[in-house]
Amino acid sequence: MAISESAKSIFFEEADEHLTILESGLLEMEQRGAQQVEASLVDKLFRSAHTLKGASALLKFNSISEISHELENLLENFKAGSIVPSDLLLDAMLASLDSMRNLLQITHLPDYRETAAASAERACRSLQAAQAGDYEEVAIAELEEAPAQQLSNSVKVGVDKIDQMMNLLGEMTITKTHLLEQLGSVEAMKEEIDFARERLLREVTAFSERYEYTNPEEKGDEGSSESTISDFDELEFDRYDELNLFSRKLQEISNDINEAVISIRSFFGQVSVDVEAIDRMTSEMKERISEIRTLPVDHLYQRFRRSMRNLSKDNNKQVDLVLEGGDTRLGRTIIDGLFDPLLHVLRNAVAHGLESPEERKSLGKPITGTIKIATRRSGSTATITISDDGRGIQVEKVRSKAIRLGWITEEDKLDRKDLIDLIFRPGFSTKEEADDTSGRGVGMDVVLDRLSALNGTVDVRTTAGEGTEFVLQIPLSLIIINVIQFRLGNQFFILPSALIEEIQEVTSLEIVDNRAVRQDENYQVVDLNQRFSIPVTDASRQSVLFVRTLGSRLGLMVEEIISQEDTVIRPFGAMLAEMPCFSGTSVSGGGDVRLAINPTRLSQVLESAQPIDVPEPVEGAGAKSASARVLVVDDSLSIRKYASMILEANGVEVLLATNGHEALEVLEDEKVDMILTDLEMPVMHGYELLSELNRRENLRMIPTVVITSRSGGHHQEKAFKLGASDYLVKPFDEESLIRMIREYTLCSI
Repeated sequence: MAISESAKSIFFEEADEHLTILESGLLEMEQRGAQQVEASLVDKLFRSAHTLKGASALLKFNSISEISHELENLLENFKAGSIVPSDLLLDAMLASLDSMRNLLQITHLPDYRETAAASAERACRSLQAAQAGDYEEVAIAELEEAPAQQLSNSVKVGVDKIDQMMNLLGEMTITKTHLLEQLGSVEAMKEEIDFARERLLREVTAFSERYEYTNPEEKGDEGSSESTISDFDELEFDRYDELNLFSRKLQEISNDINEAVISIRSFFGQVSVDVEAIDRMTSEMKERISEIRTLPVDHLYQRFRRSMRNLSKDNNKQVDLVLEGGDTRLGRTIIDGLFDPLLHVLRNAVAHGLESPEERKSLGKPITGTIKIATRRSGSTATITISDDGRGIQVEKVRSKAIRLGWITEEDKLDRKDLIDLIFRPGFSTKEEADDTSGRGVGMDVVLDRLSALNGTVDVRTTAGEGTEFVLQIPLSLIIINVIQFRLGNQFFILPSALIEEIQEVTSLEIVDNRAVRQDENYQVVDLNQRFSIPVTDASRQSVLFVRTLGSRLGLMVEEIISQEDTVIRPFGAMLAEMPCFSGTSVSGGGDVRLAINPTRLSQVLESAQPIDVPEPVEGAGAKSASARVLVVDDSLSIRKYASMILEANGVEVLLATNGHEALEVLEDEKVDMILTDLEMPVMHGYELLSELNRRENLRMIPTVVITSRSGGHHQEKAFKLGASDYLVKPFDEESLIRMIREYTLCSI
C-alpha cells in the first residue's frame, strides 16, 4: 500500500522531534560525565530511539530504522551498566543522528534507497567500531561525506495558538462586516453631497448671472463732482458695487467648495475600494488559517479500520471497508465530532444493514459485504457518504413500529421519505430486543444530536435489497460561518447559509395547512413570529427559508431577510446550554447580539404546542429598535442628520427623503408610522406633499407634522387646511419632537 504524503509529513515532524530529544540528551550526558548520568535521562533517550525505530520501519524508511536500532541497543546497554558512555562513543552516536537527519532531507531523490543503505551501513559500522574503541577513522570519513544540512519548511505550533489566531480573525470579521454595512451609508452620503453640490452650483450660478454685471445705482447728491470714470461707457468699463463684489466672491467660494466636494467623493470612493480589499484579504486569511487547523480525513478513517474488524467478527460477517477521499481536509474539531456519529452509522450497517453470508449467497450477492465511506469537498462544506450493499431500510417495519408507538395512525398516509425520517426520533427502533450493536434506526437521534452541534445535515437514501446511503453535509470549519440575517418583529436572528436550500417570498408560495410543496417535496411551514411569540410589525416582506434538517424538511417563515455575512457564532455558557432551538449567539457589525437558530433542535420541539420563549435583544452602541418608523422629509442635509440623530437615539427607525416627490417614492415601498416634513423644498414643496398625501386614500391616515422656520399664522393655517397633524417651528427642541412622536405613533420611546 502506498504511503500518503500526509503520513510522511507527520513522520518527518515526529522524527525531527525525537532527533532533537536524542541530541540534547547526549550532549547533557557528555556534560555531566558518565558517573552522574541519571537513569531517567537514559530511559527518555531509549524511548525516543525505540519510537523512531518503529515509526521509520512502519513507513519503510528502513535505513533510519537500522541506525535507530543500533542506538537503542547502545542505550539499553547504558541502562544495564554493561557499557560506559565514553567520549568516542558519544561522538559516534551524535554523528549517527546527523546521518539520520541527512537521510530525512534526501528522501525525494531518485537514488535515495541506494544512498540511504550505504549511509546506514557506515553509521552502524561507526557505532560498532566506537563501541570497540577504534571509532576515529570511521567517524572522520563519515563527517567528510555528510551533506549540508537543509532548513525544515515546517514548524510545530500549538493548536491553542492557532485557535487564538482564529478567534482574533473572527473579531476582525465582525469589524469587517461593520465596515461593509457602513459602505451603504457612505454611498448615501455621496448622493447627498452630489445633490447639495449641484444645488449650490445652480443657485450660485443663477445669482451670479443676475447680479455680477448689473449697473450700480447712482449714489450721492446731484451736485457732487463728476466721477473719475464718467467718461467711459458702461460697455467700456465694468462698474461694481458691493452686490457685484459679493456675487464674484460667492462664485469663487462655490468653485472652491465644488473642488473640495469632488475630493471628498474621490476619498469616499477610495474608502469603498479599500474596505472591499479588506473583505477579500480577510476571507483569504480565513481560508489560510483554517487550512492550518485542518487534518486529512484519513486521520478519521484510521480509527474505523480497527472498529470495522471487531464489528465484523462480533456479527460473523465478512465486510470490506472502502475508504475514499482521505486527503480531504477538515477542521480538527469537525473530525473529533464526527467519529461517534459515523461509528454509530457503521455499527448499524454491519449489524442490521448487511445480510448474513448465507443470506447474501442465496440472494446472489457476494458473500463479503461492502461498506464505503467517501468524503469530498464542495465550497465551504464537505459531504460524507456512508453506503452499504445490504438489505436497505425496511420501510414497512418502520411504519408498524411508529403506529405501535402512537406517532402515526393506520389512516395516516405518509410518503416513503416521511417514514424514513421517523428513524431520527428519540426512542425509535425496529428491533424488539436491544443488543450491544444498534440496529438500523436505533439511536439515530444520537447521530442527529452530534451533527446538529456541528451545524450539519443528513439525507437518507435506501433501496430495498440494494442498500442504504447516508449523506452527511458539514461545514469545513466552526469558527467563521456564513449566515443569513433576518428579522422577527424588532429582533434579529441568524441561520447558517449552508443549511438553507432556497429562499422564497411568501407571496410566491401556496401554503395550505402550514404545508408547502417545493420541488415535489412536502415541507412543514413554521411561522417563527408565532412560535417565538413575537408580534409581526410588517407582513409585506415575509419570506420562507427552506431547510433540510436531520430527518425533517422545514420552511421557516420570517418577517424580513436583512443580509448575508460572515460571522462568529459563540456557544452558550453553561446556564443557557439547554435553550431549545438555538445554538449560540453572534454579534453584528453594529453591536447587536443575535440568536443563531438551529433548525434541527427546532424540529425536535415543534410538536409542543407551547410557544418558545426568546430573550429580549441586547442592543449595542449602534443598535436601532423598530418601535416606530418615521419618514423625515427636508432638503437640508443638516436638518435631516440632526433629526435622525435625535430619533435614532430614542429607538426610532428613520427613513429619509430630500423633497416631496422623493418622499412619495419612499412611501410606495415602505410603511411608516409618521411623517416629518419641511415646507420649502425643490421639486415638490411641503404644501404639495400634504395635498398629495390627503388625496391618496392609503396615505391619508399617516400623521404628518410640518417642521419649518415659517412661523406665520397664514403658513400654519394653510398647512392644517391641507391635512397637517401638527406644526413645529425651527429651531425645535428634542423634547417637543419626541413628545409629538409618542402622541401620534402611540409607540413607547
